[in-house]
Amino acid sequence: MTAETVRRKVARRLLPPLFLMFVLSFLDRTNVALVKTHLATDAGIDAAAYGFGAGVFFVGYALLGVPSNLVLHRWGARRWLAALMFVWGLLSCAMALTSSPTGFYVLRFLLGAAEAGFFPGVILYLTYWFPAADRGKATGMFQSAVAIASIIGNPVGGWLIGLHGMAGLDGWQWMFLLEGAPTVLLALAVPWLLTDRPADARWLTAEEKALLIARIEADRPTEDARPPRRIREIVGDSRVLRLMFVYFAIQIGVYGVTFWLPALVGRIGGLDDVGIGFVSALPWVFALLGVLILPWLSDRSGNRRGPLRLALILTAAGLVGGALLPPVWAVAALCVAAFGFLGAQPVFWTVPPTILTGVQMAGTIALISGFGNLGGFLGPYVMGVVESSTGSGATGLYAVALIVAAGAAVVTGFRWAGLRKPEHEERTLDDPHRALR
Repeated sequence: MTAETVRRKVARRLLPPLFLMFVLSFLDRTNVALVKTHLATDAGIDAAAYGFGAGVFFVGYALLGVPSNLVLHRWGARRWLAALMFVWGLLSCAMALTSSPTGFYVLRFLLGAAEAGFFPGVILYLTYWFPAADRGKATGMFQSAVAIASIIGNPVGGWLIGLHGMAGLDGWQWMFLLEGAPTVLLALAVPWLLTDRPADARWLTAEEKALLIARIEADRPTEDARPPRRIREIVGDSRVLRLMFVYFAIQIGVYGVTFWLPALVGRIGGLDDVGIGFVSALPWVFALLGVLILPWLSDRSGNRRGPLRLALILTAAGLVGGALLPPVWAVAALCVAAFGFLGAQPVFWTVPPTILTGVQMAGTIALISGFGNLGGFLGPYVMGVVESSTGSGATGLYAVALIVAAGAAVVTGFRWAGLRKPEHEERTLDDPHRALR
């Protein structure tokens, strides 16, 4: 028995359901991008109202993330994640009832509140199951769901919109209903698909449990590496503040592009809804490469700062290209941005556990995620206001690119970020009896 054998066993058991859950989560929060023009026609939601409604999701997300993660840490992931999924699936279906800007705002806010605990909860959950040396790859596999959701979601969403008139419903209503229903169904199975902690895993042998627990315990940061325990002191810790800003920069890049990519693709003449969906999927093919390649390089070298900085630089450059270039080349530039902003995220999430542990980690990861995802509010909102005032959504990409570039500059100062343990130490931990002495 080796550590690699145990890692593969855990990955095969837990990553597929987590991956599928994230696919549905991302579809349910971003499918609104495909119906921007339909909402304007049928519900009176103009570009500024759409940008606010698309982004207000992240206000609810930011407010509920910390308490939700604390509940997960105390009660366990199985039941809590299942409850969250069930609620946000119903809310996603309810988006089909949108008839005014106010209703749009309320449903988007509630959807964000319901999804608030999912992503930071899974990031916390992965620290229970994967040692630091494997965490980048595991997080990358989980976050590859974003790319897959976008690759399949845009064409499928475009096809669902084509169901216009069936049973008296508009196509955009069918899209919300048929993409929200699978979330509700999967939520019912989650308590049987996940296991809360390694000690509870009946599918691991006693030796496998001992090895896994020993490796994870060995990764805990020393007392002097941890930030203070009080909330006021944690928020004032410069490392936590820098992590919050960098994640904010990543997210403003992600969602600035996600919510406005179909509109930019629409500048290419001769495309219908299905065609726009297929072309909009292209950047996510490159995002899938980024989320697999960059974490692999980071885990292999033990270097977190370099790949993260590179990812942010690529994102900023791609965003500028998306604003400057003609439509076809602008899509190519956004492919570069997508490679960077999705590849940045699993590398980023390997850094907080080097200074966090226990309930402190549960709360602070959610704090970082919640604040960072305010970028998901600011990105679409700024771009919506810019489009309303200038007639060009591409102009807003400049401001987004500037913030992402500032994030890359901040990453340069991450000299305290933990690196992977030397290989001889990892080999020692392959023997659970030696590791536990």
